[in-house]
Amino acid sequence: MQNYKIEKVKLSNGHVCNIPVGNDGFVPVEEMIKRFNSVVEKGHIRNRSKDYDREASVVLPIKLTAREAAVWWDSPNKYDIEYIDAPGKVQKNLKYIKDPESRKIHEKLDIICLPSEERNIRRIIDEAYPLEERQKLVKNGNVTVVVRPLEDSAGNIIGRKIELDRDYGKNNSTFVHEGIHLLRKDDESRSGITKTSMTSSNFNKTTEINSLNLEESCTVAEQMARGKNPSSGYYQFVQIFDENKKRWRYPTEKEALDMMMEDRAISQTELINRSKERLQSSQ
Repeated sequence: MQNYKIEKVKLSNGHVCNIPVGNDGFVPVEEMIKRFNSVVEKGHIRNRSKDYDREASVVLPIKLTAREAAVWWDSPNKYDIEYIDAPGKVQKNLKYIKDPESRKIHEKLDIICLPSEERNIRRIIDEAYPLEERQKLVKNGNVTVVVRPLEDSAGNIIGRKIELDRDYGKNNSTFVHEGIHLLRKDDESRSGITKTSMTSSNFNKTTEINSLNLEESCTVAEQMARGKNPSSGYYQFVQIFDENKKRWRYPTEKEALDMMMEDRAISQTELINRSKERLQSSQ
């Protein structure tokens, strides 16, 4: 862990802020995130996701000296800093991508993240799917990928926007899961359980819940088969019957992991069998 020098800044309200400063004279991004994560409001840690969604009237740039950052450091609830507790500009630095087909895809991927994270996020996307599926991902329009604080999940999808949690969502497993949701809707070659059951015309409260449960189940099953190191928090909520206590209960961490790996094996076997069938039918 790097030790930064501390600069004291006294504000007009009399408060003194002790702010870490890097060798370049600016407040390090990781220290801003630490400060944001520690904001207490009414005796509780502030809901970071809600803070991010409620943009302040004053949004400061990410590159700040201690004096420039002091008002936010003192009152993060009254001010925002881009990419920390408010969305920033789209990052689209693509000169390093030489393959023309891959470049076309990335031109339709609008990444909102810290400037230092962009290449890693684009690498995660490239590793999540083969070229053909990445082309399908953006076939119906640009896809926005936002790295941000989320409160209860590693990832989320809203329309054509995929959200990745800043702490737990920047990985292959999370993007594979959220991207599958979009492919299940947009990939016309899919059918049966590989195609989404979610529609906009038949929703009432009951069918919406049932359709959502089915959608998540099918998406997790495919995620288990496709992810490099797949993991899913959903297994924590799949109750199992305890033969000793003769009642249903939530699984232990090991039991949840065992269920996950069992599903991965089943899903991979099913995908292999289907690939063999398609190959045989084409010969």
